[in-house]
Amino acid sequence: MKKAWKWLALMGLTGVLGACGNNDENENSANDGDLTIVASFYPMYDFTKNIVGEEGTVELLVPAGTDSHDFEPSARDIAKIQEADALVYNNENMEMWVPDVAKSLEQENVEVIKATEGMLLMPGSEEEHDHDHSEEGHHHELDPHVWLAPSLAVKEVEAIRDQLSESYPEHAEAFEANAAAYLEKLEKLDQKYADAFTNAKQTSFVTQHAAFSYLALEYGLNQVPISGVSAEEEPSPARIAELKDFVEENGIQYIYFEENAKSSVAETLANETKIETEVLNPLEGLTQDQMDEGEDYISVMEQNLTALRKTTDTENPKESNLTPEKEKTVYNGYFEDEDVAERPLSDWAGDWQSVYPYLEDGTLDQVMEYKEKKDPSKTAAEYKAYYQTGYQTDVKEIKIKGNTMTFIFEDGSEKSAEYKSAGYEILDYKAGNRGVRFLFEAKDDTDAFKYVQFSDHGISPEKSGHFHIYYGDDSQAALLEEMDHWPTYYPADLSGMAIAQEMLAH
Repeated sequence: MKKAWKWLALMGLTGVLGACGNNDENENSANDGDLTIVASFYPMYDFTKNIVGEEGTVELLVPAGTDSHDFEPSARDIAKIQEADALVYNNENMEMWVPDVAKSLEQENVEVIKATEGMLLMPGSEEEHDHDHSEEGHHHELDPHVWLAPSLAVKEVEAIRDQLSESYPEHAEAFEANAAAYLEKLEKLDQKYADAFTNAKQTSFVTQHAAFSYLALEYGLNQVPISGVSAEEEPSPARIAELKDFVEENGIQYIYFEENAKSSVAETLANETKIETEVLNPLEGLTQDQMDEGEDYISVMEQNLTALRKTTDTENPKESNLTPEKEKTVYNGYFEDEDVAERPLSDWAGDWQSVYPYLEDGTLDQVMEYKEKKDPSKTAAEYKAYYQTGYQTDVKEIKIKGNTMTFIFEDGSEKSAEYKSAGYEILDYKAGNRGVRFLFEAKDDTDAFKYVQFSDHGISPEKSGHFHIYYGDDSQAALLEEMDHWPTYYPADLSGMAIAQEMLAH
């Protein structure tokens, strides 16, 4: 459509002069200007195509069979996007080139449609793409593989539909109808996955490509990625020996490879470790043959389900060995007394905002849903109630500069005081981990809080990224008894969604 309107603009005068004799011809020419939409890689292409239908043309940017992690658009590719009406992509943690071309697309009036708009992403893992595509390999700060959970594919289709409808309201009715028909198919696929894994005999599956974290989270499974195994290169004898031990200790029967794994690699592992290999297709790019044969997102995800059930329909007496344990890191509260050191107030310098309003207005609901999926001992509503008690405060902002703390309340009033360090206290928790409170007290009499304590998972001097704070006028000892109420603050320049994403990533 964009080309058509550019052409009409250039030929405007000619069109006016010839209008008397060519009215119908010009009208048909304008109506022929359907939308042209470029989709980054295969799932985005398939989702968008099912939404757009006959309303336009959807073109696949990443060539069939190409690993989308390796893809960098050429000058010709960028020109192709600039000539389109819209670009649909998954997320900048997948298509890392999108932010670099976004400004030029804005200048060309290309709508940029983000399929994960409004969604929070899980943290990435070091195991992702352990097969090196480059000297450094690929590591995503946040995991972009959202589409591999059908329940989340539904959300991506809804996000694409809504953004396209907003950009092109004249097509909104068709987009809505097309998307409804496709969403019905995706919801049936989602139900198949839910039904298959509700009473799984084992929930852990071992994969060479750690792309299935969302699938695992959404359906109550445990993805166990193995490092040091490439889809392209034979594993070393030392790594094979380690894998033999791993297979025997954990009762492994299948290791899942991605679609493009060399058969010789899979055969070597199967022969040497006495296990079977199966395919879990990450759908980052179907081959041209697969597309010609009519395969698509739904058919491939059904194949993935069949492959996964070879593991989940079989009992594994040793599965408990694969259950992930909480890492004993300083952040999680595992440290020695001698590692703790006093911290200056400057560690918390800056302008900070309370997260309580974001909990109240629903911005943090996705965080609560994530917590429920990670630990179903509480529902999302119960987690929210727990954090409502913890986060509740009437101090909406805190400003810390030098030795001065300024507390800004919901009614707009402010209270300030200068503070000095009063040391720290190490607390031992019932769960077996520990925490450190860093204590400060007002230098002089003040109508601000006399006693303040910080806790931020740090145990020695370092700049804080967020913190829990305890404040009052009774005593430091009284504050140390407080375990249920811990107002929490993040930098004032972060949006609510950015804070929610930070919470999920940590």
